[in-house]
Amino acid sequence: MRTGPVAALLVLGPLGLAQQPAEAPAETVPPPVAEREVHGSLDFGYRWVLGNGGSEDVYRSIVNLGEGPKLFGAETTIRRPGGRWYDRLDARASSWGGDPYNTARLEAARTGAYAFRFDYRNVSYFNSLPSFANPFLGQGVLFSQRSLDTKRRLLDTELEYRPGARLSGYLGFYHSSGFGRGVTTFVADGNEFPVGTRLRDATDSYRGGLRLNLVKWNLTLEQGGTTFKDDQQLSFGGAVNPGNRRVPLLGQDILLRDLATAYGARGDSLFSRGVLEGRPWSKLHFTGHFLYSQPSIDVNYSQGNTGNFIWLETFQVFTGQLDRSLGQAGRPHSSGSWTTEVRLTPRVRVIQSWFTDRLHVAGASSLATTLTPASGGSLPRETALRDRLVLNWNQHQVDAIAEVTSFLTLRGGHRYEWGDAVIRSNIGILPAGEAGEIRRQVALAGGSLRLRANLDLDADLEASARDRTFFRTDLADYQRARLRGRYRLRRDLTLSGSFAILNNQTPVRDVSLDYQSRQSSLALLFAPGDGRRWNLLLDYMRGTLRSSLPFLAPQDRTSEISRHREDGHYGGATVEIHPGGRARIHLGGSFGVTAGSRPTRYYQPYSRLLLPLRGKIAWMGDWRWFGFTERRYAFESFHAHLFSTGLQVGW
Repeated sequence: MRTGPVAALLVLGPLGLAQQPAEAPAETVPPPVAEREVHGSLDFGYRWVLGNGGSEDVYRSIVNLGEGPKLFGAETTIRRPGGRWYDRLDARASSWGGDPYNTARLEAARTGAYAFRFDYRNVSYFNSLPSFANPFLGQGVLFSQRSLDTKRRLLDTELEYRPGARLSGYLGFYHSSGFGRGVTTFVADGNEFPVGTRLRDATDSYRGGLRLNLVKWNLTLEQGGTTFKDDQQLSFGGAVNPGNRRVPLLGQDILLRDLATAYGARGDSLFSRGVLEGRPWSKLHFTGHFLYSQPSIDVNYSQGNTGNFIWLETFQVFTGQLDRSLGQAGRPHSSGSWTTEVRLTPRVRVIQSWFTDRLHVAGASSLATTLTPASGGSLPRETALRDRLVLNWNQHQVDAIAEVTSFLTLRGGHRYEWGDAVIRSNIGILPAGEAGEIRRQVALAGGSLRLRANLDLDADLEASARDRTFFRTDLADYQRARLRGRYRLRRDLTLSGSFAILNNQTPVRDVSLDYQSRQSSLALLFAPGDGRRWNLLLDYMRGTLRSSLPFLAPQDRTSEISRHREDGHYGGATVEIHPGGRARIHLGGSFGVTAGSRPTRYYQPYSRLLLPLRGKIAWMGDWRWFGFTERRYAFESFHAHLFSTGLQVGW
């Protein structure tokens, strides 16, 4: 007879239990605790710029890499399961130490609690080409009247509460600021004067929102605000500036002796955004987006200049001018989009998208001008301006995608763009009202071909017949095509290429824009043994461009033709060798050769060696050469050797 545990207890009773040997309690084994994982690397060293020759301004406009101690890169990753404050932390930084583009990024999260992101970028922008905006280039003057030396700092951060939960929220902040100096022109009747300028601007944006995440629906509601400012100053003094006109106008030399201008704009805006995404059925998916904002701006401008000038409206000579202008404007702006994807059959999908953008700008300004005639006295003048712009733009597109077979997919569609714009103003030099509209019908086609695992082809076509456009340089009668392909000759050898073409004609009176562009590329990747020992990458691209557009010469308003032609060859080669361990050798370079309106040659060979020293410490050496030559503007050529060395430390 078999007895269960309960029956045995009843037979033995308390005495029987007491006489049994006590059993050892079961040992409780705690769950394994995941270890904290920390790894990263630090890449730092020093860079020398050797043998630098040619134009320093053009070198800074294209390359702008300097010498000195550098932090080439740093990154760290921390995984701390069950951590109190975070269980994941990632930090990265690159190109610190005076380089023109620095970045830093931090991401931290605790599963089910929060996710934090911080992104910082610092950009240095320099542009000063002696051949650009230089009316005295033919006289040997190497000075651009349009140059910039500025910095821009960008910061973007967001904190999300309970990411992925049914209801989550987030707060975000964005900051962009720029400052610097440059050269621009002060325009007076009959002459232009190159002067120094200082620039400063800043934009701050704050936003917060809620996300509702359901099984078949997702909803995001966001509210935010933006503030911005923009300041610019022009100044000149201490000498006589003859400007770009070196011959008298109506018997007078137009000269500038002193100048001080200040432009300041201040504005703010509130915006609301909503996003709805749903998949109510397995064959239907849609996304809707709506944004509304209402920015406003106040502008203050002051100007004082002395010299010798002519007011062409009355042909009066004056020696001084004082201007004061105040203005303000508002711009309600709404935009929305809706995309729907329907799977009609397991092999056929239809995607429709609609986008609309509507804005209304209403502004008013006043200008008070006081002129000091050469004969003495003063001439005051006041002008008031009110203007209004209403712009509506819409786009609707339908695409059908059919999987004809397991290896062939065909696409076809149609896009329609339409809109209108009306400008009304009370200023005398403009018509009382100007209107424009756009109407464009575009046919779309394409397909994809997949043959086994060796050949992939993808093609896209679109064409449009002429209708109405907003701007002279908009596409009108155009045809655009693009073909991409990849062929795997062997397991370790892959060939890929592409071809793109664009033809456009705008046979409208006073426009007659002709534009043609061709671009073809080819790339070869050879990686024997999956690249464990070495691999080779070769790439080549050829591009051609032709454009022709009539314009009115500003000197005498005669009709001329602006023609541009460019034939370019671009390519590169890279060999990566793994001799053993963590050692790496990189050899290669790139080139660009163009002919046509501005023949140019650019070469950049390089070599890089990474040699392990001890443990996770390695020595790094890098050499690069930059060579830039222009056939017609030899004074803009430059060349430079850049050598970097340092240590790479891992953990």
